[in-house]
Amino acid sequence: MVSGMTSVTVGVSDLEGAIALFGGVMGLRVEERRWLTAEERAAWHLEVGRVELVELSCAGYPIGRLRLLSCTPQSLERVRDDHGGGDSGTDIGPKAIDFYVPPPISEYVAELESNGCVARSVPVRHETEDYDSEELVLSGPDGLPMLIMVGHRHDPAQMRRFPPGTRYSEIATVSVVCGDLEQNRRFYGELMGLSVAFESETRPEFADDVADLTGVAKGSRIKFIVYFDPAEPSGKILLVHFFAASTRRLTGRMSPGKLGVVLYSHHCRDVDGLHARMADAGYEIVTAPTTLATAGNARRVLLVRGPNEELFEFHQPA
Repeated sequence: MVSGMTSVTVGVSDLEGAIALFGGVMGLRVEERRWLTAEERAAWHLEVGRVELVELSCAGYPIGRLRLLSCTPQSLERVRDDHGGGDSGTDIGPKAIDFYVPPPISEYVAELESNGCVARSVPVRHETEDYDSEELVLSGPDGLPMLIMVGHRHDPAQMRRFPPGTRYSEIATVSVVCGDLEQNRRFYGELMGLSVAFESETRPEFADDVADLTGVAKGSRIKFIVYFDPAEPSGKILLVHFFAASTRRLTGRMSPGKLGVVLYSHHCRDVDGLHARMADAGYEIVTAPTTLATAGNARRVLLVRGPNEELFEFHQPA
């Protein structure tokens, strides 16, 4: 029914500073910079005066793009504030945006820290039956959780080769702390039509390191499920499940106008059909299918609230 995630929209308080980090330091390419139309602001329920959007890609790749959103006036409420704020790493809701880097990971940690990001642990290396990853979470602009990872052993169908001259990938994966597993299987598998790339609980020998990586108490049980579009190596969704430890929800946080991850976007073959399926399943329809037009581009969009407080935008050409 839907593609891999075409873009992730991130609210920022300093647009030029965010462009300098993601474009200048990380080398993502600015594809578009414009003001949102009144119709777009209405579809996203933005009541502020002016809203500027900048879209960046990894060498033009159409999946896993980053959209930076700057509002005037800008809300200072963070979608997620695990570090130094009132949120917990086990709170149900959107978590991080993830980028691949080549080895050694230490080179990229140093580079990002020298440009204002804050590392939240040492790099953690862990394995499942099929994967061997080295990962680190940093706080980026406005506390945005960003994960960088080296795929020492990842399925080539789910890890795109680095284009010549690039050092950071597109957004390969987004992570979401999830609640009820069966509800999530129905939403991502049956309603959205995505496939399971892998599902695994953290092995005991890696449990404490992965707890440090995810910002939760040592001894926590942690399960990972990755959903993806088999036609795309990126734009994946990583569900992180903490079993009984996750009780609090970041209700209403993921919303354009706030700081951090505010919107996940996917191409959809049939927006109206998906709308009917989501409504029948009882999911909140934030914006019913509507047609939006910008210069040279008309599209049908649908906004839906997911099972873990996610906000999805599904779009198709009008």
